[in-house]
Amino acid sequence: MMLQQGFIILLIIFLFTGNIQGQFRRLIYPNGKQHIITSNDDPGEPLFLTPYLEQGKIEEARRLSSVELPPYTQQSFSGYLTVNKQYNSNMFFWFFPAQNGDKNAPVLLWLQGGPGASSLFGLFNEHGPIQVNNDGSLTERPITWNSLYNLLYIDNPVGTGYSFTSNDQGYARSQDDVARDLYSALTQFFQIYTDYASNPFYVTGESYGGKYVPSIGYKIHVENQNPQVKVKINLIGLSMGNGWTDPYRQYVYGPLLYQIGLIDDNQLFYINLQSDLIRYAISQKRFSDAFTISDSLIDGDLINTTSYFTNVTGLRAYYNYIQTDASASLSNYVKFITNVDRRRQIHVGNLTFHDDNKVEIMLINDVFQSIPSEQLTTLFNNYKILIYNGLLDIKMQVDKYGK
Repeated sequence: MMLQQGFIILLIIFLFTGNIQGQFRRLIYPNGKQHIITSNDDPGEPLFLTPYLEQGKIEEARRLSSVELPPYTQQSFSGYLTVNKQYNSNMFFWFFPAQNGDKNAPVLLWLQGGPGASSLFGLFNEHGPIQVNNDGSLTERPITWNSLYNLLYIDNPVGTGYSFTSNDQGYARSQDDVARDLYSALTQFFQIYTDYASNPFYVTGESYGGKYVPSIGYKIHVENQNPQVKVKINLIGLSMGNGWTDPYRQYVYGPLLYQIGLIDDNQLFYINLQSDLIRYAISQKRFSDAFTISDSLIDGDLINTTSYFTNVTGLRAYYNYIQTDASASLSNYVKFITNVDRRRQIHVGNLTFHDDNKVEIMLINDVFQSIPSEQLTTLFNNYKILIYNGLLDIKMQVDKYGK
């Protein structure tokens, strides 16, 4: 009882002195501003495919969504799918058919983390068929998942990257909201690109995608049980890299930071204390309080100063602890895709590319909620599951998956 009271007192003190204002500090993902047109050049018009689908103009939708992106010669498709007409919520996708021409190749959906990071980060920096050099030129990636698989990149959730909504009510507040919108986009996608509708389908993602992946996987599972479902997605498996799935069990940073020599005994004590406070807040369903403490301790996303982690370690990149800062080249793609010519080629027109913090703010009560165990059990019992981790990630530590 005394221990619980002590936690409450410390939590109250922290919350009265904490500050959740400030700039977004997601260092691995370019952030902090919205990219809009500032020249007089014509970026074309954004392509909304949902009206074509509703009017039965499937061939026209496919034709209009084709992307010409020299010097890249392979076929790809992009455009917008409307997921909520009331709030004018639209999700941007970019689809790359398998380069080997296999008509039965699996379709892999990629979901980036954040929350609020564009899936185009994964396209250009991780496993897509194209990459942007430091001089801004486009080249083909020599090793890509696209060699064997159809790759579907969707800016998720609404408000991320080129996905947008005209009303704050269109932003997701929970994983149910995320899954609802994403499922709508997927069912529309497979009604337009019908050649891939029966192909094996895999949901993949990383970091905060550790919540997106099981959420949409479970949504698909539930909808597929309905015999009247319009589109039955052929879900086969799910994959999560360095996934943020169970915050209560995963939030143990002190021991690793101490073992690799980044903090001393006093700093270990403080981080362990704050971690205990966070887990206590989670246990009391005070999820925004848990976010506030963590933001000051590790993330530094919404505070107006650097996090405790950065202050004591000197590191600003917590996804690779052997680097002081994230590589500047990781942001090359943002300038590329917001160029006027590229906007016209990928059918986004003059719409804003969002990489600020609004999606995260709207999901502030979701960040420290774990995926329900019954959902995970259902997925593990019915689908192939791949969970993998890099060794240098401080935030999503490999050993926490075994706990």
